[in-house]
Amino acid sequence: MPSALYIDHALERYYVVDARNNRLLSFNKDGEFLKEFNASGQLRIPFDMVKDREGRIWLVEKGRNSLTMIDLQNKSVEQHTLSDGGRVVFPDRLEWEDDIFYVLDKATGRVLALDRDLKVIGRFLCRDGTSGFVDFKIRNGSLWAMEMGGKAACCFSMDGKLVSSVAFENVSGFPYSFEVGPSGIFYVLDRHEGDVAVFDRNGRFKYRFLTQGQSRGRLYYPIELKFDPWGRLCVVEEGNGRVEIFKR
Repeated sequence: MPSALYIDHALERYYVVDARNNRLLSFNKDGEFLKEFNASGQLRIPFDMVKDREGRIWLVEKGRNSLTMIDLQNKSVEQHTLSDGGRVVFPDRLEWEDDIFYVLDKATGRVLALDRDLKVIGRFLCRDGTSGFVDFKIRNGSLWAMEMGGKAACCFSMDGKLVSSVAFENVSGFPYSFEVGPSGIFYVLDRHEGDVAVFDRNGRFKYRFLTQGQSRGRLYYPIELKFDPWGRLCVVEEGNGRVEIFKR
């Protein structure tokens, strides 16, 4: 079952994280399969991934509760247990930007910024400080994070300061992931309903598209939403075991 999609802009390559089968699958931008990688069977429920400046792969491994570094060139694998103020971090979603890791801590709902030594150097907190976030994205020099329940998205500067927030109207169901479009439009993925709700930059509801199902163009327990560099909307579907890519 796929859990995440990472897109290498320079190589024009998709990487699908397959949590059930403990592997990574790579595809070119046209969807043609390239390679399978499983670190010689060492992966334990990989959930999300990024690549750093040196081309090393960093994986969230749920089976180990670790942030795992894979150096293909030097054939080395390192598992790291993260901590914040003496408390163990449970990594979930992962981003990398300008030599800094951004990790969603599943236990607290906070987004943490970590330096190259994996030390916490910043925290992104929900408006009320209690409910936490369910997903986040780094777009156009800002970090956007969606609150649990999908009621609002918060915009932060990269040093952790809250810049603004957008409340979404008429939110229902089980919002699980989101995206921020090039024009500032929000796309919110509902895991249970299998659809995507669209809101304008002020949070006003515009329309829904897609629907639940298992045939092509339908969603079944989708888990992640992401725009690729070519403006296509990618939906990672855990239930259907695939990634569907939609053009505008």
